Amino acid sequence: MGFLRGVLAGLAIGYLTAPRSGKETRDKLAQGFDDIQQQWEDGVDQVKSQIDRLAGKAEKQADKYSNEAEEIFDRYRDDAESNYNQKRSQAKTAYNDKVDETADAAKSGIDNAEEALKFN
Repeated sequence: MGFLRGVLAGLAIGYLTAPRSGKETRDKLAQGFDDIQQQWEDGVDQVKSQIDRLAGKAEKQADKYSNEAEEIFDRYRDDAESNYNQKRSQAKTAYNDKVDETADAAKSGIDNAEEALKFN
């Protein structure tokens, strides 16, 4: 900012001390300020363009990482569901086996009791 002020002050002094008429000096100063203003606006446009470009890159990266995180989450969720279903099936099978064993033992006990109570 200080450099820009120095440049402007130098230009103003140079134009004011140059051997020209007042109108020529004013026109030259106005043209110089217009040129500086145009350069400033071009610079601002370039900075805005760079910011937009960088923001676009950042957005793409954020989308990429978001998608990767979603895929990892889905994979863990699917693994958890698969493990849950597998464990549930194993527990159900074990329960049914125990019920069958208990029923078989009860039937065997009843059969033994009936044999013991038979009179021949």
